[in-house]
This record gives sequence, structure tokens and C-alpha cells, in this order.
Amino acid sequence: MKRTFKYTIFTLAMIMATSLTSCLSDDNETIVLESGNNSGIPSDELADPNPTIGSSTTNIPNIQYTVEQDGNDAIVRIDMTGIQDADTNEWLELIGTAEDGQNIWVEVDGNPKGISVYNNSNDEGQTVMADLVFIVDNSGSMSEESDAIARDIINWSQLLESSNLDINFACVGYGYNYGEISGALNLTDAKGLSKYLNRNTGTGRTYGFYGTDATTLQNAASKYSAGGECGGMAIQFANNNFNFRHGSNRIYVNLTDEPNQPGTTSEYSVEYYKSQYNWPTSSGTVHTVFSSDTINFHGEKPWRISQYTGGTILIAPSDFSGVTLESLPITGAMTNSYVIRFTNISEYMDCRPHLVTITVLSEDGRTRAERSFYITFGCPEE
Repeated sequence: MKRTFKYTIFTLAMIMATSLTSCLSDDNETIVLESGNNSGIPSDELADPNPTIGSSTTNIPNIQYTVEQDGNDAIVRIDMTGIQDADTNEWLELIGTAEDGQNIWVEVDGNPKGISVYNNSNDEGQTVMADLVFIVDNSGSMSEESDAIARDIINWSQLLESSNLDINFACVGYGYNYGEISGALNLTDAKGLSKYLNRNTGTGRTYGFYGTDATTLQNAASKYSAGGECGGMAIQFANNNFNFRHGSNRIYVNLTDEPNQPGTTSEYSVEYYKSQYNWPTSSGTVHTVFSSDTINFHGEKPWRISQYTGGTILIAPSDFSGVTLESLPITGAMTNSYVIRFTNISEYMDCRPHLVTITVLSEDGRTRAERSFYITFGCPEE
């Protein structure tokens, strides 16, 4: 079976809940389903252990997960943005259990799971939620880029909203006043974001607090202080104070031209994001746009947060020329999202975290990635 990549903007894979018999015929293949499972998910009996891959050559992003009830079946749904081919940077089509060319495997506490995978690039059609937060360095050094960045954020948000994504937007400005959160807008639509960014020009576009909860956000911001321009602090502010929707993919885009400067506050450091105990997978993925003529500087590299959370990185010219957000890797990551589903989890519904390991290995062996997440599937019924 020949598989091809398709690029259809901003649709998401349809999850099929069609009633199926205990096996599905696909040419000469037979896909066995879990006993009593009507969701089309292959049986764990068909699942092979995750392959050993050695060193990774690409990244697996942070995930969102939910546990859904489908009749008598508890279904784990993992939402994940795109994974790039290590050689071509094209976005992978992921192929699940018992299919020709399988290239993704999932284990729970070392036990292989039968998985079905739905690729957004295949235009299978279901809308999902995304909450996208722009983290904008509005210090004086960003004056050359600020207007171009604001215009591009507005255009890009309108494009995203006109797709079938259920998407909200928010913004945090930092660094206008040294080491402080200098502006914020809670989650809103593209129109609300445009109003916020068009109140002023230059670095003032993301200065000040706006919206119905502006006073609350400003009061909260007064408790945050860092050693200088600090995207890590701004991300923490959004995580702690914004109205993210349950089950929504949390995506951050940090736009800066400075090193991350946490001062003495460890939770603002890029290294804080390395641990899932500090930054759980459900807290979101951070993408970085670094605008500078040189990346050789002392201090924390802001793109480390992206490396730790599975996000993408772009080094842009100091004036942001020739760069549009629509062309950034994050656009491809959102467009080529996946939904991974598995079931037969009753033994894990014990209110405790369980280790879920996702392994990706292309047929030619050149694209390799593995990442483990802790997931609490639920609690036993009283």
C-alpha cells in the first residue's frame, strides 16, 4: 500500500466510532479488535514492543490527553502536533498497529498497546481545540521587529480562525519594564487579539493589560520579577493565570532577540522546563522564534525550552524580514497533527501516574524519536 503526504491546511483527523465486528479485513491483513471494543482500535495482542532506536534524530512534542468513554470502553486519546522527518523536514504520516509500514508504537508501563492513528494531513475531518499564546519580548532591542511581528500575528491568527480549528489566542508582553511582565491579554478570538495589538505601535503593542480581567492580570503580574528579559517567566505567567480550556492543545510561541534571564528564580530558567515534574506534558509545547544577527551570546539560550518541550525553533533576521508566521515550523506542526487512540486500560485506572512511552521509527531507520510521559488515566469507580 503506497502512502503519500498530503498538506491540507488546518483540518484534524476524524475519530471514527463506527461499530465494527471483531476483525477488519484490509486486503490480506486482519486487524483484531479488543473484545467488546466497537471503536476500531487494534487489539493489544497485535501490538509489538516498542523498537530500540538508539539516539533520536527528531523530536516528539508534548501531548494533551483525555480519557473518553465509548460505550463500555474507556478510550485514551492523545493529541499531538507534527513530527518532522529527520532528513527532509517534511511532516511524517504516522502509521499504527497492524498496518503496512507501521512507524509508531506505544507502551504503558512497558506493556505494548494496540493503537489507531488519525493524521490531520489525510483530511479526515474533525475539529479540535487549540489555545495559542504569543509570548513577545517587548524590550527596546525589539523595536525593529515589533511592528512586523504584530502585523504577522494578526494575519496569522485570522487565517487560523478561518480554518476549522477551534482556536483561541492570548498574548504576554515582557521586558518593556526590565525583568517584569509588562502586558497581557487573556484567551480571546482573533478580533480581540487584533484590537489589543493595534492599540499602539512598536514595542508598545504588547505593553499594558487588556480585556475584562485586565486588572486581575495586572495585579497577578506584579508578583513576577526576573533578572531581565525572561520568556521563561512569561510562559509561567500564562500557565498560571490564563483561562485555558480543558482538553485543548496548549501552544506557545516565544518571540525574542535576547537570552533568557531568570535571575535567581529557578522556575523561570530554561532548565526548569526539562523535568515533567515541573512542566507536565499537558502544560504545552513551546516554539521559539529568535530574531538576531548572531546567536553567540552568554546566558541561557531561550530555544532550550523548545527542545525540552518538543517545539520547533527558527532563527530569524534581526528585522524579521523574509519571515512570516505562516511559514514557520509551528504552522506545519499544527497542520500535520495526530490523534492516537488506545483502549484496554482498566488496570491503569487507579489514580496513579503511569509511564507512557511513544517511539517513532521510519522504515528506513533514519527518523528516530522516543519520549515518555506520565499519564493518570483516572480513578476506580466508587
